[in-house]
Amino acid sequence: MTKWSRMSSSSCIRKEELKNENVRLFVGGLDRCRRRGHAFSLWFASDVRRRIYGWRERLWPGIIRPSVGALSVLSLLPFFQHFRDDSPYHLAGVAALQEAMPAELLQEDSEWFEAWRAAGIDEEVYVPYFKQTDNGPDGWRDCFASSAAMLAASAHLVRSDNEYIYHLARFGDTTSVNAQLRTLRHLGLDVEFTQEGNPQMIAEAISRGSAVLVGWYDKGDTTRGEPPMCGGPTCGHWSVITGVQGRHSPVGDQYYVMHDPMGYPLMDKGGHDLSRSGKSVRIRQSEFNYRWLIEGPDSGWMITIRP
Repeated sequence: MTKWSRMSSSSCIRKEELKNENVRLFVGGLDRCRRRGHAFSLWFASDVRRRIYGWRERLWPGIIRPSVGALSVLSLLPFFQHFRDDSPYHLAGVAALQEAMPAELLQEDSEWFEAWRAAGIDEEVYVPYFKQTDNGPDGWRDCFASSAAMLAASAHLVRSDNEYIYHLARFGDTTSVNAQLRTLRHLGLDVEFTQEGNPQMIAEAISRGSAVLVGWYDKGDTTRGEPPMCGGPTCGHWSVITGVQGRHSPVGDQYYVMHDPMGYPLMDKGGHDLSRSGKSVRIRQSEFNYRWLIEGPDSGWMITIRP
């Protein structure tokens, strides 16, 4: 009985020693892995910093100050949603992504690019916005003048629609196409007027970097079956097309970006919501064309700057 007890005790001690040795070896292995992993992290971080400094040389000097933090798996969608083309950090990130992408992903027939370009092309011209209703007691009839003033201001020829109207007074009334043309030319713009405008002409002007004045019927409640119609004895309304969205898109509809000096245009019911801004309003092209191309596909009133 005693002998069995001594053997049992010795065996238990041996097992405990083996267990402790295994733990020691395991802990030692972890420590060696940690040191190797730390060395790799330091090397990787140094390489990332080196690349960022290399990208900085191709941007504006002294702008980027790299900061490398903890590395993790990233989702690209939030980066596209918050991308700013005026940020050197964002531009450096895109440059890094492009350098790291396999060549097959940079081909025009790659799957991601096919999906991307299905949305079409968006183009927009910077144009200052003027509101006609702050022009005094005659502001309600100044849509044409305020729109023409926006076109002149985009070329830095006037600073406000009131300044433009001061020049307009020399040539005629605000509702006169001829008076507006003479004023714009007097200010230095080589403009032309046509009653045969179409969407392609708008898109081409935007691509050249020029906004477009458009005359259209803003009255008539289409939800009640009414056709587009004039709003009074002067007939129609003038706005500025500043951009095109979804051009060449094979799916969905295309849109215009519009500055409307009266306020937010109501394409379905007609008229405007004066409580909402008319700046950079996104308008479905099919709805606008219905009010613009009254007499057919090439019947739009428009004023453009000659190329």
